[in-house]
Amino acid sequence: METCRRSPQNSIQMSCLKIQIVRQFTCSVCALAFVGAMLYSEKEEYDNALSDINEVLRRNSLCSRAYFLKAFLLREMDNIYEAIRSIKEAPEKVQSDEYVARLLKELEEEHALDNKFPQDHPEMLKFNAFMKWLHDGGAVLNKIKVRYHSADYRSVHARVKLKRHELLLQIPKHLIITLEIAKKTPIGAKIKATMPKLLSPKHSLMTVCILQEMHDAESKWKPFIDMLPQSTSNFPIFFTQEELSWLEGSPFLVHVKDKIEDIASDYMEIVEKVPEFSRFSLQEFSHVRMLVSSRVFATHLDGRHTDSLVPLADMFNYGPPQVAWEYREDSKAFFVESVETVARGTELYEAYGRKCNSRYFLNYGFVLENNDRNEVPIKLDLNKDDPLYSTKMKLMDNKPRKLIRVPVELNTQNLDDFFAYLRLIEYEGDPMILYKFAIENSHKAYSHEYDFYETFHMPYIPPVSVKNETAVLNKVLDICGELLGKYPTTYEEDAEMLKGNELTSNQRNCVIMRQGEKKILLNLIDLASLGLEVIKLPPQKAREYYQKKGTKHIYEKYIISLLYSCHKLN
Repeated sequence: METCRRSPQNSIQMSCLKIQIVRQFTCSVCALAFVGAMLYSEKEEYDNALSDINEVLRRNSLCSRAYFLKAFLLREMDNIYEAIRSIKEAPEKVQSDEYVARLLKELEEEHALDNKFPQDHPEMLKFNAFMKWLHDGGAVLNKIKVRYHSADYRSVHARVKLKRHELLLQIPKHLIITLEIAKKTPIGAKIKATMPKLLSPKHSLMTVCILQEMHDAESKWKPFIDMLPQSTSNFPIFFTQEELSWLEGSPFLVHVKDKIEDIASDYMEIVEKVPEFSRFSLQEFSHVRMLVSSRVFATHLDGRHTDSLVPLADMFNYGPPQVAWEYREDSKAFFVESVETVARGTELYEAYGRKCNSRYFLNYGFVLENNDRNEVPIKLDLNKDDPLYSTKMKLMDNKPRKLIRVPVELNTQNLDDFFAYLRLIEYEGDPMILYKFAIENSHKAYSHEYDFYETFHMPYIPPVSVKNETAVLNKVLDICGELLGKYPTTYEEDAEMLKGNELTSNQRNCVIMRQGEKKILLNLIDLASLGLEVIKLPPQKAREYYQKKGTKHIYEKYIISLLYSCHKLN
C-alpha cells in the first residue's frame, strides 16, 4: 500500500534552509521570522509557524524557500488543497524552484490518492452521509482519514502526525450494533424463542440483524449499513470453480466446503424455525455472514461479553498494529488509540491476531506471504489390522484417526504431538512399554480406583527405539510425499508465478496459500531425511554430523530429542 510519509529528503531540505537563511535574506525581520517559523515547525506548532512564514511572504513575495515552507506546513496540517494552491498562485520564478517543484509533485500525488472518486460519485455520497451520521451521533475522529482504493477497498490513515496513546476514534455505544440488539429484532427475538440448533449462533444472529436493517429504508443504522462492502468475492466460499482449481491438492479446500455447508445448515435451521426468514436468500445470508465474521469485535459491554459491529473501526486493515481498541464502560464508547508515534499520512493497521493463512483466507479473504504461523493439517490413521489395535485405540481416546496441524515452526508442541501419535501408530512390541510411557508422561495421576483409560489423555511419547523411530521417519516421508503429489505444481513453480503480475488477486492468494502448505511438507521431509541419517550413526558421529548442518536450528528440538533418546534405548 502506498503511503505518504515525511521523507528523509524533506528533513535534509529543512536543514539546508537553515544554513542558507542568513545569505538569502537582506531584511533582518524576514530572516528572524523565517527562523521563527522553522523553530515552531520543529516543535509542531504549525499555526505559529504559518503566521511567521506569512509575514515573510508579505515582505518578500519572491522568496521560494518561504513558499516551500508554507506548503510544507499546510501539508503537515492536512490541508493538501491549500498547500497546492499556495504554490500554484506563487510567481512563476518560485514555481520553477527545484525544491518547490518537487514538493508540488508530491502534494499532487497525495491529493490524487486522497480523492480516488469525485465528490458526486455514489461512493462518496454514501461516505459523506456516513461521516455526517457519525459526527451527528457524537463520534470523535478528527485525526484520521479514510482513503478509497476501490469501491470496496478502503484504508485508514493518520491525518496528522500522531503521538503515542493519542485518541483516534471514539464511537458512542448508541452507534454500535451488538449481539443484544440483534436478539431484540423481530426475527432475532423469534430465533431466541425457538432455540434453533445453530453451528454459529452469535454470528448468525448478527447476520439476521444486518439483513433486516438492510431492507429497512428507515433503519437508524442505514448510513453504516450502506458502507458495508458490496462484494465478498475475495472470500474462498464465493470463488468460481476456476478460482477454486488454483487450490487443487490443498487440504484447505475441505475448510471451504465445510464453511459453505455450515452456513447453509444455519440458514436452513433458521428458516425451519422462523419461516418468514425465507424472504432472505441463502446467497444474501452467506454474503452478510462473511461480512459479520470478518468485521465483528469481541467486546465487554454492559458487564457482559458480546459481539459488536463498530462503525469505522471495522475499516482498519490488518498489519503490524499501530492502534489498539477497547470499549470503556465509564464512557459508554468504543475507543481506538495509537500505540506508537506515527508519521502523517501513514496507513494505520490493527492486529487480527496471529493466525495460519487458512484462517485469514477463510474468514477475512486475504493471506500473508511468509506467514510464520502457517500450519498444514495431516491425518494420522491407525491400521485396523494392527495386532495392538485395541490397546492403541484406548490410548488414542477410541478415535482411530487424529488430525494434527503441523506448523511451519517445527520446534513446537504440535510437532511433539505429531511424532507422539506416529510412534504409537508405528509401535511393534510389548504393550507394557506403551503403558510405561503413558504413566511417566501423563499429567494425570494414576489411581487404581478408576479405569486408567477413562482418565487418560494421550501424553507425549519420546523416541521409543531406533527401529520405531526409523519407521516413524519413513512414514513421515511417505505422508509428505503423498500430500505433495496431490498438487499440480511444485513449490518452485509457485515461487515463479508469484514473481509476475499476471495473477488476479484471488489467484495470487491461492498460490500463496498452497505454497505455504508445501513449505511445511518440504520442511518435514528435510527433518525426516536428517533424522534418518543421524539415527544410523554412533552417538558422537551423529552429533558431529548434525552440527555441520546449516539449517539445524529449524529441527533442533526434534534432533536433540532423537540424539538423547534413541541411542540410550538401543
